[in-house]
Amino acid sequence: MAADLGLIAALRAGLLAQADARRAPAMQAYMKSALPFHGVPTPQRRRLAAAALAAHPVTDGATLADTAARLWREATHREQRYVALDLLRAPRLRRLLDAAMLPLLESMIVEGAWWDVVDEISGQPLARVLVAAPAAVKPELRRWARGDDLWLRRAAMLAQRGLRADFDAPLFYETLLPSLAGGRHADAFFIRKGMGWALRERAYAAPDEVRAFCREYGDRLSPLTVREALRALGALSVARTSSAAPAPAEPTAAHPAPPARARAPSPRRAASR
Repeated sequence: MAADLGLIAALRAGLLAQADARRAPAMQAYMKSALPFHGVPTPQRRRLAAAALAAHPVTDGATLADTAARLWREATHREQRYVALDLLRAPRLRRLLDAAMLPLLESMIVEGAWWDVVDEISGQPLARVLVAAPAAVKPELRRWARGDDLWLRRAAMLAQRGLRADFDAPLFYETLLPSLAGGRHADAFFIRKGMGWALRERAYAAPDEVRAFCREYGDRLSPLTVREALRALGALSVARTSSAAPAPAEPTAAHPAPPARARAPSPRRAASR
C-alpha cells in the first residue's frame, strides 16, 4: 500500500495553520535541532493528529508505515517528524502495529539520534510491537543492545519500561549488560542515564531484584546510573518504614503504585538465561 497523501497533506496544513513563530526558536534551541520548529506544543499537535486521522482513517499496517515513513523522511520541520510518531502511538491504530514495523522503527531511531525521538519510539510503538510479536522483536533488541549504535542501545534497554505483565526480566538485563563499564558507549551520558531510568522503572515492580543488580555490578555501573536506579528504592523504603507518614496519594499513570514485593530472581542468572 502507498502512503495516504490526504492524511499527510492534512497534517502538514494543520501544523502550518497552528504555527507559532514566537515559540519556535526556543523549542529548536532546547532540542538542539538542525530542523526548525513550527512552534506547535505537543498537546495541540496530538489533537491535530487525532482530528486528521478521524477525517482520513488508516485501516492497514502497510499504509500506516508508509505514511509515517514519508512524513518522517520529507520533514522540513521537527514537528512533522513528531506527528509521524503520533500516528504510531494513536490508540485507534495500535492494532496495526506488528513486526513489519521494526525496520521503520530502527531507521527512525538511527536517523533521529536524539533522546526525544528515541524515548518516544521505545516507550510507544516499539513496546507495543514487542508485546504483539515477541518472537520477532526480542532477538532484535538483543542485537541492538550489542551493536555499535548508541541510540539503538538506549532504545533496547528502555523498551520494556512501561510493561508489567509482559515484562521479560532476562531480556531486560541482556539489554543492559553490554553497556556496563568496559562496553561500547558505556561512558556516554545518554546510556548511563537511560540505564538508570530503566532500572528505576523496574524497581517499582521488583525492588529486591534491582538492589541485587546494583550490588552485583556496582563496580561497573556509573554513579549516575546507580543514583537514578535507586531513587525509586529510596522513596519505597521511606514509605514502608515511616509509620507517621500520611496515606499515599492515589496511583497515577506517571507514578504507578508498586506491586507487593516478591522474591526476585538473581539478575546475573536472569541475564544468562
